[in-house]
Amino acid sequence: METSSIELILFFLFIILSGFLTASEIAISSFGDNKIEELKEKKEKLFSLFESIRGNPEDLFGTIRLINIVSIIISSMLGFHYSQLHLYPKLVKSESVFLQEYGGIISFVIALMVISTIVLICTLLIPKAIGFKFADGIGKLSAKLLVPLSGIFKFPVRFISSLSNFFLIPFKEKTNFSQTRPSEDEILGIISNGVKSGTIDETEQEIIENIFEFNDLKANEVMVPRTEMIAVDLDEERDIIIKDILRTGHSLIPAYRESPDNIIGVLHTKDFTRSFIEKKNYSFKSLIRPAYFIPETKLISEVLKEMQRRGDRLAVVTDEYGGTEGLITMEDILEEIVGEIKDKTKKEIDEYTKLPDDKYYVLGSMSIDDFNETFNIVLPESEEYNTIAGFIALNTGKIFNTGELYEFEGLKFELIKKIRQKMVQFKVYSDEKEFKESNTEKSSEGED
Repeated sequence: METSSIELILFFLFIILSGFLTASEIAISSFGDNKIEELKEKKEKLFSLFESIRGNPEDLFGTIRLINIVSIIISSMLGFHYSQLHLYPKLVKSESVFLQEYGGIISFVIALMVISTIVLICTLLIPKAIGFKFADGIGKLSAKLLVPLSGIFKFPVRFISSLSNFFLIPFKEKTNFSQTRPSEDEILGIISNGVKSGTIDETEQEIIENIFEFNDLKANEVMVPRTEMIAVDLDEERDIIIKDILRTGHSLIPAYRESPDNIIGVLHTKDFTRSFIEKKNYSFKSLIRPAYFIPETKLISEVLKEMQRRGDRLAVVTDEYGGTEGLITMEDILEEIVGEIKDKTKKEIDEYTKLPDDKYYVLGSMSIDDFNETFNIVLPESEEYNTIAGFIALNTGKIFNTGELYEFEGLKFELIKKIRQKMVQFKVYSDEKEFKESNTEKSSEGED
């Protein structure tokens, strides 16, 4: 047998070996805790083998990747050598002066393209698909073959791992063979595919996506703004304060003196109720608990941790000058993850609520048809949106932050409540023309 034929056979043997190792890594990785426990329950002999892999995956996966890389390098060298023996001589002996001059470069480029294609298809794409498809069978077979082999290669594997970690010391990071860190986009892509295939429902998808966005949210993006904040003025008459407390229906109410910029603390209505029922002589000042103040730029992930540590359920958000910007509750933070939390003790929020100053609270989810019919207004309709929030988002090209204003033909829409990237509620009013509901029936008592 000619040397070139042996090289060609070896080339494909190393390609096959590399493909097998890729499929093996995928298959063995699929044996998580649940699968291994199933092996234990079925009393399969392979349980002890996979238990040892679970206890120390580094040696096995390091061995797989080390042999895999060496196989690809050897097969590539054989492929290039084969092209130099057979392709290059034919090019330089051709009648074309161009081929004679550049035959070496051309043969190298052709060999590079062919070998790269073969390596990509045969050692990565096809083996990965097969590894996922036949994970159980390939995983069990390859574990039998490769675990003993990992005992031989563990020393070079550990040396390479230690050397890598040495160079990573300045970055305060460590690497290993068994751990891969999928990117956020990769995880979201997997979740999206899961929704399409029906294995994950849309609610679960929304929660997972919210978790990723949660880490980037700041307090001023989630807070109830100062203009919509409900607080009690301790300088008011006692009866007025009691009426304000009973009217709000909230369990926690910030208390201030002179101005909302001077928050004294937080009133827990259960403390007030207990003292009121027991008819104790009390002052509201004695019922006030210390407030938790946070800067408007503080990440809500940090706020949540602090609230859990302190036992607080409400935080007062301040600006850079110490003025009150708004407030944020534990419920507000949790809604950023799980969506709006409905409270059975509260009335359902109507699509619109009349305010004393001839302004209205309008839900972003209110349909354009209902809005036009209710207020005798003609907002333009479109196939691209159905709701007030959609109408504003399309016309402005963005999702508003609380407090931002959009004006359309004298009608003003001010966003007052936002959950994650959802514009929940607007204050709607007009300074130029009459704006009121077309029927005179009272729509609701309002939203607390």
